[in-house]
Amino acid sequence: MAPKKRTRSSNTGGAKKQKTAKGAKPSQPTIPVDEGFKDGGDVHVHIDDNGTPWDASLNLSNVSGNNNKFYMLQLLVDDKQGKHYAHARWGRVGETGQVKTVSFDDLESAKEEYDKRFKSKTGLEWEDRADEPKDKKYTFVERSYDEDEEATSASDEGYGSSGDLVKSELDISTQRLMELIFNENHFNSVLEEIGYNKDKMPLGKLGKASLQKGFEQLKELSSLIKHPSLAQNKYNRDREEVIEEWTNKYYSTIPHVFGRDRPPLIDNDDILRREVAMLDTLTDMEVANTIMKSTSKSKDATSVNKLDAHFKDLQLKELSPLAHKSKEYEEIQKYLIDSSAEAHGRKYRLQDIFRVERPGEKERFEKSTKTLKDSQRLLLWHGSRTTNFGGILSQGLRIAPPEAPVNGYAFGKGVYLADLSSKSANYCVSSLSGGVGILLLVEAELSNPMYEITTGDSGAAEAAKKNNCIATKGVGRVGPRKWKDAGCVNKQLKGVMMPNGKPVSTKDHNGYLQFNEYISYNVEHLKIRYLLKVAM
Repeated sequence: MAPKKRTRSSNTGGAKKQKTAKGAKPSQPTIPVDEGFKDGGDVHVHIDDNGTPWDASLNLSNVSGNNNKFYMLQLLVDDKQGKHYAHARWGRVGETGQVKTVSFDDLESAKEEYDKRFKSKTGLEWEDRADEPKDKKYTFVERSYDEDEEATSASDEGYGSSGDLVKSELDISTQRLMELIFNENHFNSVLEEIGYNKDKMPLGKLGKASLQKGFEQLKELSSLIKHPSLAQNKYNRDREEVIEEWTNKYYSTIPHVFGRDRPPLIDNDDILRREVAMLDTLTDMEVANTIMKSTSKSKDATSVNKLDAHFKDLQLKELSPLAHKSKEYEEIQKYLIDSSAEAHGRKYRLQDIFRVERPGEKERFEKSTKTLKDSQRLLLWHGSRTTNFGGILSQGLRIAPPEAPVNGYAFGKGVYLADLSSKSANYCVSSLSGGVGILLLVEAELSNPMYEITTGDSGAAEAAKKNNCIATKGVGRVGPRKWKDAGCVNKQLKGVMMPNGKPVSTKDHNGYLQFNEYISYNVEHLKIRYLLKVAM
């Protein structure tokens, strides 16, 4: 006898609150049931004996056809009613889309329907979902799953089994800093600003393999942009056709929201760098997101304040707020204000300065620099979004991974520093974090001489190496008039140089760059010294 079958297809209209999966085994991930499922019942996503969730997120982008589509597929089980559902929702990325749900009385029949739909959309069998996507078919986007998503979400509201907040043992300045770094509203603002579709693929759900694949696809696009003849030599096809193909692959791997606009071709360095910056941001934010999730799941979650737990997970050797009337504070404040260029139009209100030491960073720095013949240590600025600092403080300043395209960066893959606070402040994008940004002061061993150029060059890292230099200086038209020993800030900085006074125009310089940039190609040559929390 054929299985009892019921089909329903509808347009769901506005998005509603997700139903949360229940009934999964304690050791298995709990996966949200798609918001479009309306058939009721206490359902959960089927997880097979191998621990594989029958949950597929598919994407298909086609620039010339103005397509940017998603297809969600789930195998749902209602244990109490003995029902099994092959459920699908599809539409344009950023919209709710349409729904089709088919119910069965047995699991095998539901699996057959799921398999059939998956193959029709991807051209692949379900068990081959990790294979290379078929041409003009949907891409399977790898997701990562939390073991207990519902519990994590609930516990993020506060700590204590009774729902009472546990008093923090941190000083008030450090509490406020933790609130800034691990602010979920700021995370959502950044994701929206960079064009990432957090509704289809929330932060933390995009798997590392998908991020790596996105970098690899951008790397191929960077080669096609840099070498116009590559498309013909490698693919025997027109350049624009090949660029569109790889653009489609990238957008299919990394969900974007374009509304009803046509997805843009990634055919120049400006768009490429924007997409590289997006993946860099997602990578950095994921570290902070992981800390937030692990904190919520900690066995101490009922007895430790959330901010204290976040602080502990950063594993810093020191994060000490400076007294506002101390000489150390005043010298750094002067450096902040004096090194702000008028052209940037920045107005600062310094809130706090913290002395920072990451475990092992000092020893690594000294070991890696002791053999350099002509030392040149500078105290320079580094700015980044507040959402990136969970990663920066816990893992240190990082250089782009090998799979990232080199021409996605103005001076190649490195850590970018500045002698003007206002230049680094531009990278804080403080408008997305309540008008407050975070700046670092970094002790950088750049050696002497540096490789100096007056315009951007993505091949600068290789050029510096050929010239026996370990760092590049992009020489701008405005910079410090003179330098002084940073021992005036703290005696531990004796021998490190910092700018002295306000910036001035450089004589006889007609280069493209307006302000200096310093690029270190080795993170071992960097040591984070101070963190400044600044309203800007």
